[in-house]
Amino acid sequence: MALLTVAFLGGPMFSQSTAPVPGIQVGEKIPPIAAPDQFGHPQTFESLRGKHGLLLLFSRSADWCPYCKRHLLQLQQAKAEYEAKGVRLASITYDSEGILKSFADRKGITYPMLSDKDSRMIRAFGILNPEGKGFAAGIPYPGIYYISPDGVVQKRFFESQYSDRFTPNDIYADIFGGATAIARAATPIQSAHVTIKLSQSDTAVGAGSRFKLLVELDPAAHVHLYAPGAEKNGYKVVKLEIKPSADYRPESLQYPPSKLLTFPELKETVPVYSGPAVLAEDVVIAATKEFNQSIGGGKIIHIAGTLFYQACDDHQCFVPVQQPVTWDVRVDPFDLVRAPEALQHK
Repeated sequence: MALLTVAFLGGPMFSQSTAPVPGIQVGEKIPPIAAPDQFGHPQTFESLRGKHGLLLLFSRSADWCPYCKRHLLQLQQAKAEYEAKGVRLASITYDSEGILKSFADRKGITYPMLSDKDSRMIRAFGILNPEGKGFAAGIPYPGIYYISPDGVVQKRFFESQYSDRFTPNDIYADIFGGATAIARAATPIQSAHVTIKLSQSDTAVGAGSRFKLLVELDPAAHVHLYAPGAEKNGYKVVKLEIKPSADYRPESLQYPPSKLLTFPELKETVPVYSGPAVLAEDVVIAATKEFNQSIGGGKIIHIAGTLFYQACDDHQCFVPVQQPVTWDVRVDPFDLVRAPEALQHK
């Protein structure tokens, strides 16, 4: 136990490249899947997929990797929402059936956890991590594939740093748009000429988790906001700025599609949002030694930012607005419980 604690609090258990992650890419057909799950049941892609496909998580280990154990649990927590969309879930690790059964029993995992003990499928997907040595030899780069019912990769979600993980709820927002039904939604802000609704893909995360902050903008009747591209004509584009912090890393703001609006008098056509539009920004929780040690039994992170916009109607533009916005997210502690000693990787 002490060795495991030092390893994840002090740095990676082996070197980890920051190069782009290799493997099967979007638009490619996946290789055959055939492996037993945690209950000893044989599984194939045909038995795993749902009406609208499969979300497949590749993870390092449900035994010794605390980041992986959280990721596997997050997949379970998202299971009902995905299945309601016709998408089933599964995971693949190099763990034995015994390790997977032990973890599944302890955490209440009900989706299929496939045992790829010889890393055959990990190699077939092209994501074997060659930097895994000793008992870690055979692990994959951790990440998630979204696969269509006919076996074609629709999206892939991999990070170059082993500690950083897309939460399944973050991916849900990417695939289906908007947060899951269980995500936090704050009381709407009735700002000048715009109703603002704040939500987030996850209310509880862990060190290294990537999740989404969502801002839904609903302009009043006959009011529009300016979308990216309008700055070329001198207009103020709506934007979100997140306050920097050592506790998290904000990523680039993601804008929804806009519509073109023509001003005949000015002989201009510019992109705008004249109806509901959702801005999304990924935030990655820190995973440094100092941050991991600060989690304790869990901690709340307060994320503050400012929404900038200028609303205009059919005749005039109003005073630019700087609207403060905030989100809170709970960071849960690591799961350091390993499989029974007889089952552990050594």
